[in-house]
Amino acid sequence: MKRTLLVFSALTAFAVPAAAPAIAAAQDPDRRRDRTEVQTERREARREAREENRGGGSEQRPPRPERPPAPDRPARPERPDRPDRPDVTPPTTPPDARRDRRQDRREDRRDDRQDRREDRRDDRRDRREDRPTPRPEQREDRRERRDDRRDDRQDRREDRREDRFERREDRRDYREFRRNWNRDTWQRDWSRRHGRSDWWRNDRHFRGWSGVRVGFYFSPGYGYYSVPRSYWGRTYSEGDYLPSIFWRYEITDPAYWGLPWPPTGTMWVWVDNNIYLVDRFDGFVIEAIHSAWRW
Repeated sequence: MKRTLLVFSALTAFAVPAAAPAIAAAQDPDRRRDRTEVQTERREARREAREENRGGGSEQRPPRPERPPAPDRPARPERPDRPDRPDVTPPTTPPDARRDRRQDRREDRRDDRQDRREDRRDDRRDRREDRPTPRPEQREDRRERRDDRRDDRQDRREDRREDRFERREDRRDYREFRRNWNRDTWQRDWSRRHGRSDWWRNDRHFRGWSGVRVGFYFSPGYGYYSVPRSYWGRTYSEGDYLPSIFWRYEITDPAYWGLPWPPTGTMWVWVDNNIYLVDRFDGFVIEAIHSAWRW
């Protein structure tokens, strides 16, 4: 009995959901028919209401009258041909008239320049007349100033003469120095005395040396110093002028380096590994020793 009930309940649970779509499909045509009828009735009611608003719905609007055709416009008459314009050429000025005009303009400019010159002369004359007359004291002052300028010119002439005389004496001393001292002999003795090319490594004057530096020179006893780019790596010969930035690196003990004592007004100067004998006044190079040693 229990088994029968279980089988019946299982069949019912499966059959009812499967039959539900078929039942709904059988009821749908009736519902669709009812909706169609309702929509049709509503359309007819709206049409009747529209006809009543128009006045019964039986009358029709009268047709619009046709527009009469536009009358034909008269044809535009043709324009007559315009006559050709006459050739109007400007009157030509004869060459004599142009020449006379240029001559008149030149004379006008000449007269204007003459008038301006006369005006400037009159202005200068008026300014002179407007100046106050100089007093005797002012005249004396002017005379004294003239005398002072004359004396100054005379003093400068004498100073230049003395400078030229001193320079001649200096050149005479330079010639005597070159006659008594030979650069090649000094370099030969210098190489014989030191023997090795790296003798300077054990010298006390080169104690701060640490290698070549770009933009710097090394002077024994002074150390490294900065050099402008335009002077770095440049050498000088006899007759050149040594820049003043190198004058301060003077060789104070020339005998230690085997150099003769410099003439009066001159000095020995270090410039990198070069030695120069220069004038103290203007840096004129009298003697040059290039590559006294090699780094």
